[in-house]
Amino acid sequence: MKKFLASLMIFLFATVSQTFAANVQGEKKMSDLINQERLTQSFLRYVKIDTGSDPEMAEKHIPSTEKQKNLANLLAGELKELGLKNVNIDDHSIVTAELPSNSDKKMPIIALFAHMDTAHDVPTGPVNPQIHNYKGGDIVLSDGVVIKAEDLKNEIGNRIITSDGKTLLGADDKAGVAEIMETLAVLKDNPQIIRPEIKVVFTPDEETGLGMTAFNAEDFVADVGYTVDGGAPFELDTETFNAFDPEITIKGKVVHCGYAYKKMINSLELANEFISKLPKNETPSTTRGKQGYYFVDEVKGTAEKTTIKMLVRDFDLDNAKKRIAFIEKTLNQIEKENKGCEITFNPKQRYLNMKENLKKFPEVISYAEEGIRRSGLTPVQNSVRGGTDGSALTLRGLLTPNLGAGGINFHSQTEFVSVETMSKCVENVLNILCVWADNSDVVMARILKRRK
Repeated sequence: MKKFLASLMIFLFATVSQTFAANVQGEKKMSDLINQERLTQSFLRYVKIDTGSDPEMAEKHIPSTEKQKNLANLLAGELKELGLKNVNIDDHSIVTAELPSNSDKKMPIIALFAHMDTAHDVPTGPVNPQIHNYKGGDIVLSDGVVIKAEDLKNEIGNRIITSDGKTLLGADDKAGVAEIMETLAVLKDNPQIIRPEIKVVFTPDEETGLGMTAFNAEDFVADVGYTVDGGAPFELDTETFNAFDPEITIKGKVVHCGYAYKKMINSLELANEFISKLPKNETPSTTRGKQGYYFVDEVKGTAEKTTIKMLVRDFDLDNAKKRIAFIEKTLNQIEKENKGCEITFNPKQRYLNMKENLKKFPEVISYAEEGIRRSGLTPVQNSVRGGTDGSALTLRGLLTPNLGAGGINFHSQTEFVSVETMSKCVENVLNILCVWADNSDVVMARILKRRK
């Protein structure tokens, strides 16, 4: 019996070892399938197209800028060259395409999202990308722009892509766009990889927070989605802020300054009074982690009329609503104390935390984590101090957490991404798709029920 058990243990150990070796070999093979030069050239091609969005125009139409259409047209052409089906650009410059499954079995429909626009905070173009073979130290760009070595500590030996320092780079989210396109190219070149059905969506105006208002999520057929719009490859964003973008209009009363005693109401002074009442330790520069904040983004006006634009953010919805109530109460008090002024307040809800909704189909998280592990990384669920298109999609029924795209220092002239990190993000996407295909027998019964 002991000899039998010993023989059995040796057999099991050998079997596990062979399986482990096969998995490691599979992981290496998957990473070897990625063409880093093709990925790099795609990314450079995309970032050179200025696609800066405009928050004010987004209130009127999507896309908010005509130039976003240039990238949409380019991507649609490339998707057709890759052989995707039903490639389409709608009236809002939303690009969609489909890659059927190559399996005889019923497969899930997985949607991959990335956004084409770039943030308006700093100059958006023309972008002149630079590639640095990084060996350490600061990277000095033009106009005195410096990427600190501290930000680059994990990049030694990598190829770093930056702008020339005069604009942002646009890795947010053209890194995600390039990574999805490389994923599709790898799948086209390697039909032996069994895949689920894949839908691709490239969207405008994520940075304005309004792009998803033009997307018909209710009629879009997919079982789960992933935005490729996050940070480090090992991160999986499963929680976002609850976001409000309040707008305040203060109308005063203007008379000749020489005769203004107890008659003039200066709207600029009332705006200053309101701002002074906001908590000083609850701003973006004084909060981190799970802490929420108030942010005065813009003040424009004259003595007669002043407008204030704000951001209010909190991971807890009740706390976010309390912040909005505090603003409204403060404004009402100012209006009451200054008879003759008129204050209007629009809280403008933008998006909500997606965390609770994602629990409805836990595989959307667990399979993503397994895919990241297959890439040799340890997945970390992240609470992102911002939002993604996935926030809106999840709340509208398409559960869509956010995968890392690799960029660092988004929305600034010091933005950068490395080729090696983008490649690892592609590997993650490929592995996550394979996890869904591998587990199709396990989840399809539930998915078919959900489709009804």
